[in-house]
Amino acid sequence: MKIIRAAIFFIVFLAWLPLHAGTPAPGNGGTAKPASPAAAPPPAAPTEDLPSVPAPQFPQAQSKLDGWKQTLDQIEAVLGAHVIDDAVLNNLRNRTAATQGEARDLISEITPPLEAATARAAELAPSPDATAPPSDDVKLERAKLLAEVAARQGIIQQAKLINVRAQQTIEAISDRRRAMFNDSVLQRSASLVNPTFWITAATAVPVAAGHLTDLLSKWGRVLASQPLRAASGFAIAAVVVLGFFLSPGRRWWSRWTKRDPEIASPSPLRKTGSAAVIVLADTALTAVSLLVLYQALMMLGVLPDDVSPIVRASFIGITFGFFFVRLTIAVLAPGRPTWRLIEMDNAAADGLISYAVLLAMVIAFGVVVDAINLAIRAPIELSIASRSVVAIAKALLFMGALRVAATTEADDETTPSPSTAVNKSAWRLLIPVGWVMAMAAILGPLAGYAALGRFITIEMVVVIAALMSFVLLSRFAAVLVNATFAFHGAVGRFLRQTAGLGSSAVRQIAAVLGGLVQLALIGLTAFVVLTTWGIRSDDLATSMSTAFFSIQIGNITIAPSVILGAVAVFIIGVVATRALKRWLEERFLPETSLDVGVRSSIGTGAGYAGVILATLIALSYVGLNLQNVAIVAGALSVGIGFGLQSIINNFVSGLILLVERPIKVGDRIEVGTRMGVVKRINVRATEIATYDNVSVIVPNADLISGQVVNWMHGSYSARLSVAVGTSYDADPDKVIAILLDIVAHHPRALKSPEPFAVLGNFGADALEFTVFFHVAHIGIDAGAANEVRLQILKRFRKEGINLPNPQRDLHVRDLDRIEALVRDLAGRDVAGRDLAARDLAARDLAEQDLATQDLAGRGLPGTERSAAP
Repeated sequence: MKIIRAAIFFIVFLAWLPLHAGTPAPGNGGTAKPASPAAAPPPAAPTEDLPSVPAPQFPQAQSKLDGWKQTLDQIEAVLGAHVIDDAVLNNLRNRTAATQGEARDLISEITPPLEAATARAAELAPSPDATAPPSDDVKLERAKLLAEVAARQGIIQQAKLINVRAQQTIEAISDRRRAMFNDSVLQRSASLVNPTFWITAATAVPVAAGHLTDLLSKWGRVLASQPLRAASGFAIAAVVVLGFFLSPGRRWWSRWTKRDPEIASPSPLRKTGSAAVIVLADTALTAVSLLVLYQALMMLGVLPDDVSPIVRASFIGITFGFFFVRLTIAVLAPGRPTWRLIEMDNAAADGLISYAVLLAMVIAFGVVVDAINLAIRAPIELSIASRSVVAIAKALLFMGALRVAATTEADDETTPSPSTAVNKSAWRLLIPVGWVMAMAAILGPLAGYAALGRFITIEMVVVIAALMSFVLLSRFAAVLVNATFAFHGAVGRFLRQTAGLGSSAVRQIAAVLGGLVQLALIGLTAFVVLTTWGIRSDDLATSMSTAFFSIQIGNITIAPSVILGAVAVFIIGVVATRALKRWLEERFLPETSLDVGVRSSIGTGAGYAGVILATLIALSYVGLNLQNVAIVAGALSVGIGFGLQSIINNFVSGLILLVERPIKVGDRIEVGTRMGVVKRINVRATEIATYDNVSVIVPNADLISGQVVNWMHGSYSARLSVAVGTSYDADPDKVIAILLDIVAHHPRALKSPEPFAVLGNFGADALEFTVFFHVAHIGIDAGAANEVRLQILKRFRKEGINLPNPQRDLHVRDLDRIEALVRDLAGRDVAGRDLAARDLAARDLAEQDLATQDLAGRGLPGTERSAAP
């Protein structure tokens, strides 16, 4: 075992050396695809004397490069400042991203001409076998091409440098933004337990109230001065709301949002669709109405600039609060347990709705108060006090909700089903985490970290809303995909009737699409949760784009985009190979005079050659040097010499089994004395489950080099036989007719090929008959033989046909001597019995005499000693 481990380590080490040496150094500016061989300028021959030509100039491209360098220098200088506003960081990031995109566009623009010039220069290179030197015109053209290649490569190298600098600047901006977020969250403020803080906040209340009164009075004067415009704005919003309620959309909305509690088992589509419509329709109605009202007031000029932030924040808070309440109602379905999307008790669901409403009101109130403090420029103590009070109120409401959920589940004494228990346990894991976060949200403001307490409560609200949204959207998406791609669904029917796909292919497409949708929802949920941590969508998109094109791990660059491209090239090659193989086997080769064996060999060889060629092309697309593959193969041969022959033999045999498929999973095979069903084919061994429920692990080499009987290779149909013997008195024609009649009426026996029965042999004890018949699936219909035997037994008994037992005649020699010996033994036995009887009589008399003497000695009457006879 140690030798094998050492050999494997030696192989891996030898394989790593050439791959590591052949890995290009980083610094390609995020371009993951290796450069084409034509991209490098062809070196001039040692004896080649090229004329000197001036390098071509690209003033427009160079001007762009100089402008981008100046822009990045300015951005880096601004980033060096100690204090930067978040708006300034956003502006800097946008400028940097625009510079990076323009640099990448320039690289894409110059690369095709560079490759074309490189190819032409390579064609004009002198051949080593040429006897005559190239002409002066050829040398001049080649020199111009090489100069152009060098100039374009210089432009590309500068653009790549700009790309790298821009990416580093974007990362620096993201780091600066995260640092600012951490500083703001962990910023120390006055403690709520300090009386001085409350005194200062109380003195600031009258001043802030006066500013707010002045602001509202100003808005009132604007509305009073233009009453027609103000009324028009509110009228527009009212028209939008009434237009929805009076339109056919209201009926559609009512039909989907109505959840009848009498329905014991609503369909999955109706259940999830109703919840989705409740959230979407109600929230959209509120958001659209408030948005129309806000835009109408802005366009009509009746909303002052200093009041606009307060109104906008109020609308946002009301919309989110309404969304949170409707989402909770849609998921928990209070009073309607059959419509509930998560496993929860009725008491818990009903109790949590009240806390959701109160929490939504506190959220909306906190948003409006923050906007008012910002608009009136309230003192910092008043802002801290308001934020702390709102955070503590949220935390207390969360504690009450957690207590309701924990108490109702603890009081439930019923035994839930396994799936229900799993779902409940998953939700119960959030309860202790929620208690820890709620306690931290309360202790933070008390300890002087009001920003931390506010952040924790916001994070709790976002997490709860994101989880409930994920549950709703994931279930609705899964049901919608299944219903759409169902056998009678619109898309499923279209794919079957138009694209010619089978039902299994449509189901596979639905499964893949459903998985992609679930992954997208998981990523969206994670992104929504991470937004509260200072992560922005543009940063995430840039990171994902960079990671898609290039991932740097040490000195190795991994390009997922190139890997996906190579996989696509390989799949296309394999599909083309299978199409060519099918054309050869079905169209071309049958028209030739070649025999079946040669045609089969040609088709198989074409398939292997196509797969190998597709693999080589895919490896070349990735940029893997085939010389490294040869070195790895040499190292592998060294490992085989150390004692891995058996492992490599099984490995290669496993590949042959997977490619050639002489056996496949589910086949009924016989290997030696073992018969069973193939359960799993691995690269080293194959698992076979026998009918004794025993797993047999067979090395793949035994399946390739040994003799294997596959009952289901090529076709599941197989022929079964049942043998039976009858007495010699039976009519053979009648027996054969009975056997054929039994098989003909058996439901598992096929009509074609036609069953037949024969008189197989004249046995020592019976006439031996055999009936043959075919079944459609040997894996399912193998028990038909036993059923036929039972019917034969019942039918033979009914028809009076005997099933004879084996009969034997015993011939004994020297019978006279044996009879004399028996008589002699019998005489001796009689004499012995007489002698034994006399001895028994004498013993009885002696015992009687002793008894008489004993009685006489005691003086009992009638016991006188009698005279001896």
